[in-house]
Amino acid sequence: MRNLESEVELLTITAEECAEVAQVCAKGIRFGCEGQTLDNLEKEIGDLLCMVGLLDQYGLIDISSIDKHIKSKAKKLLQYSNLEELEL
Repeated sequence: MRNLESEVELLTITAEECAEVAQVCAKGIRFGCEGQTLDNLEKEIGDLLCMVGLLDQYGLIDISSIDKHIKSKAKKLLQYSNLEELEL
């Protein structure tokens, strides 16, 4: 049985973690990607990945189906970005 209160909390925290990753990325753009900025980026991405795992655990996403979306995004990046060394 799904618990709406838990779902709302999980989605809220996930959104907050996404915003924190975005904030660290913006600081990297402004001040350079080195030292403490890279440490912060790793921390915030770790926090986000924790939430991805919890979303899977609570049945809100299916982590096994995410792989196809990763591959699809990588193909788009190869086509539409200047990134060249991508593993598909």
